[in-house]
Amino acid sequence: MLLSRRPRRRLLVLLLLFVAAVRFVPNAGELYATWLYPGISWVLSYIASFIPYSIEEWVVVLAALVLLLYPVIASLCGRKFSRMLKGELEMIGWVVVWFYLGWGCNYFRHDFHQRLMIFPASYDKGEFMTFLNEYTDSLNANYIRVDNVNPEETLEEIKSIYCSIPEGYGLTRPQPFQRPKHVLFNDLYSGVGVLGYMGPFMGESQLNLQLRPLQYPFTLAHETAHLLGVSSEAEANFWAYEVCLHSDDPAIHYSGYFGLLPNVWRNAQGLLEEKEMKEWQARINPNILSEWRTQSQYWKALENPFIGGIQETLYNWFLKGNSIESGMENYNQVVGMIMAIRQSHEEPLRRQGRRLSNKQ
Repeated sequence: MLLSRRPRRRLLVLLLLFVAAVRFVPNAGELYATWLYPGISWVLSYIASFIPYSIEEWVVVLAALVLLLYPVIASLCGRKFSRMLKGELEMIGWVVVWFYLGWGCNYFRHDFHQRLMIFPASYDKGEFMTFLNEYTDSLNANYIRVDNVNPEETLEEIKSIYCSIPEGYGLTRPQPFQRPKHVLFNDLYSGVGVLGYMGPFMGESQLNLQLRPLQYPFTLAHETAHLLGVSSEAEANFWAYEVCLHSDDPAIHYSGYFGLLPNVWRNAQGLLEEKEMKEWQARINPNILSEWRTQSQYWKALENPFIGGIQETLYNWFLKGNSIESGMENYNQVVGMIMAIRQSHEEPLRRQGRRLSNKQ
C-alpha cells in the first residue's frame, strides 16, 4: 500500500534533507557517486531497458501535465487553496528527489582534477600552442571520410573502452542492457541544437536521430560518460575524446579529434592574435574544414533560434545552479583538462596500441 499522507511527507522531508546533505557536506557527493549511484543507475537502466523508446520523455511530459492540471482539478473539486498548494509542493518535492537521487547528485561530487589527483593546467599561450600543434597534426593525420557508422558495433566498442578505465577515476561500468533510446520529440531537440542528453529519471541516454555519421561516436561516448556518473560537460567531452582516440576503428578514432575541434577553435579564438588564428586555420586539412562547415549548415537549417535561445539560457542557469559555475562555457574547458593530463603525465586509459602520452 502507498504510505498515508503524514508518513509520506515525512519521508519526503528526509529525502530532501539527504539531497541537501549530499550537496553541502564535503565528500558526500563523491560517496553518492561511487557507492549509491552505481546501484541506482543499474536498477533504473534495467527497468527502462525493456522498452526501446525513451521513458524519460514521458516521465517529464506526464509530470509537467500533472503539475499543471492538478491545481485546476483540485479547484473544480472544491479543495481549499492551502490543501491544493501543499499537494502541488509535495509533487514538486518528489520530482526533485527523483531527479537528484536518480542521477543529479553527481553534480556535487569531486571535480575532475580532484578525482584524478592532478593540478589544473598551466594555461599560458606557450603551453596551449604546444597542445594546438600536436592536436592539429593528429587531426590532419587521422582524417578519413566517414559516410556511415554501425551503431551496434560503435556502442560495443565504446563500452569496451570505458570498461578499461580504472575504478579509481570514479566512473561506473557500462552494462550490457544500457543502450541509447529512441526519442519521440526529435525535431524539438534538433531545433534547440541538442545532439543527445542523459535522462536522470530512468538512467537512459538519448541520441538525436539526425546525428551525422561522423558525430555519432563522439556524441555517444559523451552521453555514455554522463550515464557513468559524469556531470561536467567538459569532463564528458574529455572522456569522449579519450575513448574515441583509444579505439582501433579509424572512424571512431577520427571522430574523437573532429568532435573536439569546436572546443579547440573556441579556445584558440580567445588566445591567438588574428594573424595567428588565420595561420592555424590554414594548417588544417581543407576537407576537415569543409566537413565542419557542412555540419554547421546542416544543424543551422534545423534550428529554431527563438526556442534555442530560451533553452540555452535556461540550461546555463541550470548548470550554474548545480555547481557548474561556468555554465555553458563548461563545454569548452575540456581543452584545459586535456592539457592538465598532458602536463601531469597521467594515463587514465591503458590500452595496448594507443597511449595518451604519445597521442594528442
